[in-house]
Amino acid sequence: WWQQLWAQAPSYRGPLTYLVTAPLFSLLGPSYASAILSNGLFNGLLLVSVYGQGRLLASRQTGLWAAWFCAVAPALLNQRSDYLIDFSLTAVLTACWTLLSWRHLGLAATGPTPGRSWRRPWLASGCCGLALGALLLTRPTGLLLLWLPLAALALRAAQQLLRGRWWLAAQGLLAAWLAWLVAGGWIGQNWLTIVSTVNNARRWGVLYQEGLEPNSLAGWLYYPKLLPAMAGASLVGLVLAGWLLDRWLQGGLPRNSWLRRQGDRPPANAEGRWRLAWWLSFPLGGLLLASLMSTKDFRFVLPLLPQLLLLLAWLVSAVGASSGANSGSSSRASSGSGPWRRYWRGAIVLVGISGLLACQFGIGANLTAFASHAPQGKQLSPQGEQPSPQGEQPWPLEQIVATIRRQSPQQLSTLAVLPDSEFLNAFNLEAEGRRQGFRVAARQTLAPLDHLEEDLTGFDWFLLKGGDQGVMSDERQAKLSQLVRRSPAFIAAGRWALPDGSGAELYRRRQLSLTVAPAPCGAGGQPQLELIDQRAGAGGDGVLVTRLVAPARLLRGSRLLLDGHDRGVGQGLLRPDQPSGCLVISERLASKAPLPAQFQASLLLASGQRIPLQSRLIKFTPATSPAAPNPAEGPAMPNRIDQLLELGQLLRQGQLDELFARVGRINQQDPEQVYLVDGEAILQARLRRDPTNLDLLYPLALAQALQRQAAAAALSLSRIVKLDPANANAQLGLGFVQLYRFKPWAAQPALDQAAQLAPANGTLHTLRAVAAVMLLNLAEAHSLIKR
Repeated sequence: WWQQLWAQAPSYRGPLTYLVTAPLFSLLGPSYASAILSNGLFNGLLLVSVYGQGRLLASRQTGLWAAWFCAVAPALLNQRSDYLIDFSLTAVLTACWTLLSWRHLGLAATGPTPGRSWRRPWLASGCCGLALGALLLTRPTGLLLLWLPLAALALRAAQQLLRGRWWLAAQGLLAAWLAWLVAGGWIGQNWLTIVSTVNNARRWGVLYQEGLEPNSLAGWLYYPKLLPAMAGASLVGLVLAGWLLDRWLQGGLPRNSWLRRQGDRPPANAEGRWRLAWWLSFPLGGLLLASLMSTKDFRFVLPLLPQLLLLLAWLVSAVGASSGANSGSSSRASSGSGPWRRYWRGAIVLVGISGLLACQFGIGANLTAFASHAPQGKQLSPQGEQPSPQGEQPWPLEQIVATIRRQSPQQLSTLAVLPDSEFLNAFNLEAEGRRQGFRVAARQTLAPLDHLEEDLTGFDWFLLKGGDQGVMSDERQAKLSQLVRRSPAFIAAGRWALPDGSGAELYRRRQLSLTVAPAPCGAGGQPQLELIDQRAGAGGDGVLVTRLVAPARLLRGSRLLLDGHDRGVGQGLLRPDQPSGCLVISERLASKAPLPAQFQASLLLASGQRIPLQSRLIKFTPATSPAAPNPAEGPAMPNRIDQLLELGQLLRQGQLDELFARVGRINQQDPEQVYLVDGEAILQARLRRDPTNLDLLYPLALAQALQRQAAAAALSLSRIVKLDPANANAQLGLGFVQLYRFKPWAAQPALDQAAQLAPANGTLHTLRAVAAVMLLNLAEAHSLIKR
């Protein structure tokens, strides 16, 4: 079950945020309000964590001010009322940094405790490990922001180890082990897709953010200019002005005041430098890394914002404190409660509240220099409808999804979204589809210019938009829009005026590839199948229409075994409203070959049971009936099991570039990649009767690999190399899967055999180099890389 759980978050967006949200969805129902409510839990974690940092840095007063600044910072308010993973990442990363700081500064500051001195560092290290595991489960790239403090800790542990003091290194290993114990299962199953999605995000920045590259001045100044606005420009200016005035009145900056906790004696120089370096390592290291990234957005430095707010809190609490301490005056003076300081702190509170009202509710002038997130139109509906961020006319997300649901109520429909504007894009429509009962999935299209016909045949629904198409608009998108509008296979299903002055158009296939409707049950409640084979000519390509009548309880997760035309029932997209009664499932899918004269049909249930079907075949050609395919209807949607079989042949032939390009396009058309699950079950059933059929084994291994079932894929590829030992591509596949499983010793024999069969294969050199590195054979790795 855990493999299925981890498979729900295959990208660098980890599952922790969704795991926290799921109970709220279960309790309150799927809505934007429920999703955003989960941010309240992360907000509590953030406030407690930054308060703890303030206590470690200086005093309780600093912690309270830090929590206050986090509560009113406009960038945090922006994300707190949205549902993106960046806010949960900020909270978890801040908690991680708090625990690390407590372990390496706080315990040392409290001094040894008799009877407990050896336990507390180990307990703290364990807590740090668990927190780092939670960080990896939130977004693994968040760990990179801690690269500098983690490197400093590793260096310090190495120095202690050279002096014979092993416990610091052992505590680090304990933390690393616990982090892997928490997140290792998810990372081990999804590490390749995590890396690939991170690389895709990097490429997005290269393609669509001109002028912000790390080799430009604008790229390096982007975040230093943005961070004060994220904290609230007026608030930052007010804090700095008061602190500078106080320093001027007190005659300059007190020496060493920033290297120690307030009220303590100045530390030794070495300890003071270490404390200063520690507090600066996270924000400076994170800022350096973010500036080096090609993709830039305020969300990517949101985890660094609490550190800036912590600095502001220290400045506020430091005003007047040194004066009182140095002069020996009363506690009232030492707390900085002089008249102008009281007014100044009151002004900070008022400016923070005014920024909150402006950013969240649109009340008053926005003095933060950060874009307001307040809705200017409708507020949230009781059902959690997303508000319109501009104008009084809302964006018609709810109406678009509802239109699709009305026409296809008992299935998951996939909507191809061509625009990528700020408020009308695949992500917003996907969220709305999930809110409305998980009946509509929204996806971007990926087919290049020379493969646009694949998108036309792969989707039943398209959403087009006039005017601004968004940052990712290109020639391919414009061409596909023209094809949809001109195609006789599609008809308009709805039009809406948009707040930006343009319009949105919804198109649907004239004859949907899948329709689901209630139907009377057959005799005895037995499933019945009717087949209509429509061909453009004798033996040519055509359309196979299937009409399956069966009890609803049997259909979900079932597969249709039909000689030469296997498929998942409804291509795996059935979502029946009620488990009782019967349904008729009508599918219209492309067929490259006619049904054989003698064929067998059976229903393979999700439990593995096979039920023979009573079937009736009707054949149509242009010479025999006008019911043959009408050119105006356009090509039918392909059968995805047929596509999986074709992908298996590409694997067998070693055409990896074409293979993965097609996989990417099919995965967009099947939003949950059910074709892989159905394909695996169907191929396993077929292989029980024909266990040496390589035409079935190759797609089986591919389906298992794409589901990240590495162990099962390795077993299937082992069967393949025994049956097809002369195929270097099979050996390469087995070697790759074993490397994916971090078993280089198991990969080496397959890679050596592939080297004998295809020594010039470029992929082979890369895999052999990776295997050599994993086996710590660095000399061989260097030799392979130099070739």
